[in-house]
Amino acid sequence: MLAIAATAQAQTVDYTASEQMFGEPVTVSATGKPQRASEAPASIDIITADDIRRSGATDIPSILRFVPGIDVRRYGQFDSAVGIRGYNTALNPRVLVLVDGRQVYQDDYGYTLWSQIPVTLGEIRQIEIIRGPNAALYGFNAVSGVINIVTFDPLRDKKNSVDLRGGTQAQVYGEAVATLQPSDRLGMRFSAKGTRADEYSGYRARDTVDHPDVETGAADMRYRINDKVELDLSATVGAIDTDFYPDLGSYLPLDVVSNSLRGLLSADTDFGLMQLDLYRNGMDFRSSGSKIDLAWQQDVTVLKASDLVRLGSDHTVRIGAEYRHNSISSDDYFGGEMHSDLLAGSAMWNWQILPSLSLTNAVRLDGMRIERDDSDLVIPHIGSPFGDRDLLEPSFNSALLYSPTDYDTFRLTAARALQLPSLISFGLFYSKGPFLGAGSTDLDPSAVTNYEVGYSRKLPVLDSQLNVSVFIQDTDKTIGSPFASPFTFTPEGQILTLARNFAGSSAYGGEIGIEGQNAAGWRWNLSYSLAEIDDRSPAAILFDSPSINYAEQNPVHSIIAGLGFTWQKLELDTQARWQSRFEDFRFDDTVAANIAVDVPDYVTVNARAGYKLNDNATVSLTAEQLNAADIRTSAGRRNERRLLAGLKVEF
Repeated sequence: MLAIAATAQAQTVDYTASEQMFGEPVTVSATGKPQRASEAPASIDIITADDIRRSGATDIPSILRFVPGIDVRRYGQFDSAVGIRGYNTALNPRVLVLVDGRQVYQDDYGYTLWSQIPVTLGEIRQIEIIRGPNAALYGFNAVSGVINIVTFDPLRDKKNSVDLRGGTQAQVYGEAVATLQPSDRLGMRFSAKGTRADEYSGYRARDTVDHPDVETGAADMRYRINDKVELDLSATVGAIDTDFYPDLGSYLPLDVVSNSLRGLLSADTDFGLMQLDLYRNGMDFRSSGSKIDLAWQQDVTVLKASDLVRLGSDHTVRIGAEYRHNSISSDDYFGGEMHSDLLAGSAMWNWQILPSLSLTNAVRLDGMRIERDDSDLVIPHIGSPFGDRDLLEPSFNSALLYSPTDYDTFRLTAARALQLPSLISFGLFYSKGPFLGAGSTDLDPSAVTNYEVGYSRKLPVLDSQLNVSVFIQDTDKTIGSPFASPFTFTPEGQILTLARNFAGSSAYGGEIGIEGQNAAGWRWNLSYSLAEIDDRSPAAILFDSPSINYAEQNPVHSIIAGLGFTWQKLELDTQARWQSRFEDFRFDDTVAANIAVDVPDYVTVNARAGYKLNDNATVSLTAEQLNAADIRTSAGRRNERRLLAGLKVEF
C-alpha cells in the first residue's frame, strides 16, 4: 500500500515510517499525503500518544483543555462541551469529531458524548486539532474545526495494555487493549473501557444521576488481501448513564446506548489509491426525568468513495462522493420518523508550485432533502412548521503555503463551511403539560467564512517551535434549537418555543505559542489565545436567548503554560490554564426562562508523576485542578479537584 491516505475519512498510512522520515509526528488527513503539521493547509496541532500518557487524563476533554484555541466546559464528571475559537455552548454542535474517519458526534442534537466515544486512550496514536472551517477537506459539518482521533494500526502496530486507576469522588477507571497479529496479512485489535464516579456536589433533583457510569467496547480487523488491497472491518458499542446539560439550561438524566459497524476497502490501482467506506451509527436515546421526558432512535448510514491520484511529483488530486441517510424515529416527538438524504461531491488539488511554495484548493457541494412524517401537524396561531425541504450549499478551502527557509513557513487560507440544523432543530415536536417546543424544516444552514494568516518558525537554539495564527470570521446566521429560542405563550397558555434562525455574528482572534523539548529531558509550552465575537442580533433578543449570545458566552482570553521533565524512570509534568470570564446560562423556574450566569475568570492546574517500575509497568499519580478544591467552569455544578492513582501494564 502507498504510505498515504485517500481522505480524512479513510486513513491507511504507515505512520511509523512517515514519522521516521520526517523526524516528528505527521498528518495525512488534510491532503492525503504525509505532512508536518506546519506544512498542512490548515491550522493543526498534533497531540501524540506520549502527550496523552503524560497528561494523566482519563477522558479526551481533559487533554484538549490545554490546547491553544480550545475551550472546555465541564458540566459534570462525564459531561463536557468543547469549542474551537469561540462559539462554545452546552451540547456544542459546531465541532466535527472523527475516530479513524468515522464521525462520533450524535446527529440528533449535533453534539458529542465525549466520555462515550468508543476508544481507549491507550489505543490512540494521536489527536489532531484542526482549527477553523474545514468541510471541503474533512467533510460534513466541520464548522468551527475538527477533532480527528487516529488510532494505532492493528496490522502494523502491536499494542497490548491494561490501565487501572482510582481516586477521589469514588472514581474508578479501567481500560484494556489487545492486539493479535496471526500473520503479516492480518491484524486484530480489541479494546474496552469502563468508568464510574460520584457526581460533583451541588445542584440535585429527584432524578439526578448521583453515580454516573460509562462503558464502551471496540473491535478492529485489518486484512491485507494482497500487496495492493486492504480490507478493514470494525464494530463498536457503548453505553452511558449520567446527567447532561443541554441548551435547555438545566440538568436532565441521560441514558444512551450506541453501536456502529464499518467496512473500508482500500486499493492501490493504476488509477490511484481508491477507497470505499461504508458505516452505520445507531443510537437509542432516553432522557426521562421530572422536568422533561424524551426518547427516540437515531441512525445514520454513510457511504463514501474516493480516489487519490499523484500526477507526477508536484500534483495530488483527490475526488470523492458521499451519501448519507439520517433518520430519527419516535411516535411521540417526530410523528413517526423524520429522515434526510444527503449527496455530496468533493475535489481537492494540491500543487507543489516550487519546492518552497504550494497551493491547496478543495471544494464540496452538499445537496440534502428532508422529509418528516405527520408533516401536516399545525400549531395553533402559528401554522405548520414542517414540510419537505431541499438544500444545496457549497463549501471550500484554499491555502497557500510559502517556506522561504528550512525554518520558516507562512500560511494564507480562506474557507467556507456549513453548520446544518440538527434533526432536533428540524423536526422535534414536544407538547406535554405547560411546555410546547418544536423544530422547523424552514431553518436555514449557518454559513461560516474564515480568512487566516499563519506563521511557523523553528528555533533550533531553543529546541523549540513558534506558531502564530490570526483569523477573521463571519457567520451569516446562527441557529437556535427548540430549547434555545425565546419563550412565548400560546393562546391556551402553554410555554411555546420554536427553533429559528438568528442574525449572524463576526469574530476575530488568533493563537501564539512556543513549545519544545531538549535532550536533557525537559519539555515546555506557553501560549496565548484570543477569540472576540460580535453578535448582530438585537440586545433584547440576546437577553431573552442567552444560549445564542455567543459574544457573552465566549471567554475572550486564555493562557496555557506547561513544564515537564523525564529523568531515568521518572516523569513529572504540569499544565496550567487561565481564562477570562464569560457568561453561561441556566433555566430559572421562577421566570420560566434561561438567564445568564456569570462565570468568573479562573486558573486550573493539572500535574502528573509517573514512575516506570520496569519495562512493562508504570505507576502514576495525577492531580486535576490541583490549585483549588472547586471552581466554576460553567453555569452547572462546580468542578471539584480530582486525585487519581494508577497502574498501567504494557506487554
